[in-house]
Amino acid sequence: MIRLARPLLDSQESDAVCRVLESGWLVQGERVANFEGLLASRIGAQHVLACTSGTAAIQLAIAALCLPEGSKIAVPSYTFPSPINIILLARHQPVLVDVDPSTCNLDEDDFARALDDHPDLAALIAVHQFGLPAPLPTLMPVLNERGIAVVEDAACALGSALRMDGEWVGAGAVGALGCFSFHPRKVITTGEGGAVSTDDETLAERVRSLRDHGRGAHSDTGAMEFQRAGWNLRLSEIHAAIGEVQMNRLDELLSDRARIAAGYNERLAALESRGLGLPRVPDDVRPNWQTYVVRLPKQCDVKATLSQLADQGIQAGIGAAALHKEPAYRQWATRAQPGTEQCHASIIALPMPPGLSEGELDQVGEALARLV
Repeated sequence: MIRLARPLLDSQESDAVCRVLESGWLVQGERVANFEGLLASRIGAQHVLACTSGTAAIQLAIAALCLPEGSKIAVPSYTFPSPINIILLARHQPVLVDVDPSTCNLDEDDFARALDDHPDLAALIAVHQFGLPAPLPTLMPVLNERGIAVVEDAACALGSALRMDGEWVGAGAVGALGCFSFHPRKVITTGEGGAVSTDDETLAERVRSLRDHGRGAHSDTGAMEFQRAGWNLRLSEIHAAIGEVQMNRLDELLSDRARIAAGYNERLAALESRGLGLPRVPDDVRPNWQTYVVRLPKQCDVKATLSQLADQGIQAGIGAAALHKEPAYRQWATRAQPGTEQCHASIIALPMPPGLSEGELDQVGEALARLV
């Protein structure tokens, strides 16, 4: 079976974990600090705070903004449910925005309509779907003018970049805060884990405190005190040790994903005339190819296609959730979401395990050619 995804792990990670166990220091120590430093250098952010998951990162980021209860926060309607879950659990109001089917990212025209409908919008969770950055290069001037806080959901986007004012900026270093995930499906993994990035010292201090029971240092004495209600969302030394090793492999992993994506582009280009849609990469963003997705022709059913590929030894997957169709979020679907509907009905993710061979790329390409 050609796997959809697989983390690249070997004895280096095992040895790193053993060293942590032998040290006896398992929480919030040198390994976490080193991992945060490696991430900060790569993302281009002044502060990176590691935490237990990508969802926890969004939880911490939204809490750090200190928005009034009931604030309106925009989120794409085609994405994993983590962002909308955090919005609702924080007692805010989600504003669902449609996506562009050619990129699976926020639709700028629909976001403009959302701004007209919700002039009091407080924040936007900009999802870099499948590792392809959202259209922040064109949206940031409007967002800044209106004072709308931007939280980048960069769960899939470590190593991706956006061209801002002529300069390439790492995903997670554009908005007020960036949120990352290190789940095994991501480019690097810590098993489970996440991180929050920011250039704002005040936001960094809040995240640092919120992830550790609300602790902070007294302004006069420096003694530790509990300054706010918080959670225990600290990343362990064990997870961080794995992350350190993985960060040293990041360039290798990104290069391999770019090779696989180029291989798919080459093999599937001829199928565009049969209605297969390939990924579109705008000029002002660079993806890390965390996921390679295609849009099936109208005559192809997603579920049936996944089953047929599995019968041929190929594990593919669905893209993301259509939030407005899920029972938990239907009440927030106040407008039509045609782009999301199209993505949900046509998008599948192709295998992207490390080291996918040329022969395996041929096998996937030939299978798709038979199906479409």
